[in-house]
Amino acid sequence: MTTIPTYDDIRAIALRLVHERYPSAVAAIIGGSFATGRQTTTSDIDLLLLFDHVDCAWRDTLVAEGRTVELFGHDMATFTYFCKEMDAPGGKVPLAMMVVEGENIVAAGDAYARLHALAHAIETAGPPVLDVENLQRRRYAITTALEDLVDSTHPGEALAVACQLYEALADLHLRAAGEWSGGGKHLFRRLQAFDTAIAAQLDGALRLVASNLPAGQRAFEQVAAAVLAPVGGPLLEGFTLPAPAHWRA
Repeated sequence: MTTIPTYDDIRAIALRLVHERYPSAVAAIIGGSFATGRQTTTSDIDLLLLFDHVDCAWRDTLVAEGRTVELFGHDMATFTYFCKEMDAPGGKVPLAMMVVEGENIVAAGDAYARLHALAHAIETAGPPVLDVENLQRRRYAITTALEDLVDSTHPGEALAVACQLYEALADLHLRAAGEWSGGGKHLFRRLQAFDTAIAAQLDGALRLVASNLPAGQRAFEQVAAAVLAPVGGPLLEGFTLPAPAHWRA
């Protein structure tokens, strides 16, 4: 029987890897499932490596002692750029969360102190506020997708739309409240931590679409109404979206 590795086992593997292959790293932070205690038998080791300087940020996947390791290589400048310019505008800051939730397994110096302070400042500041146009786009997309779901009689099509709606509703609920969002399993985790009731409603609605389509359709109507109400409700008539004038061949 395969057992779930302990954090100490994983920490030892990661520490040996850093010493052998990346001795110049000034910080090495274990994030992901092992940092939050959600590891499974096959969980990857997520490892953020900070250097004094890199020519470019990089990501690599390798196997160390039989365990898959996802490596993220940065210096302070590239870390700052990825967090503030690439990730934050979309409402997700996975690199910053790795630092906030994770553990530095090498000797901590000034570089780690700066990284730690920056990551916590980013998390505390929260995501950019959704402007009126962004909210209208989201309300419209959710309203039209909900219509598609309610009108659907094909189980496969309905489930595909329901998956789209789940992500759109969860992300909107978090972002409209000024909370960071996430992708995949992290979206569910962040929603559940913020609003257990809406998380349970969305989860239940998605499961119902797969097992009992009419009940799932009604459940999605209810949870969509709850999520949309604080931001203006459903939106169809009156929505307009002009393209930039230079978008022409």
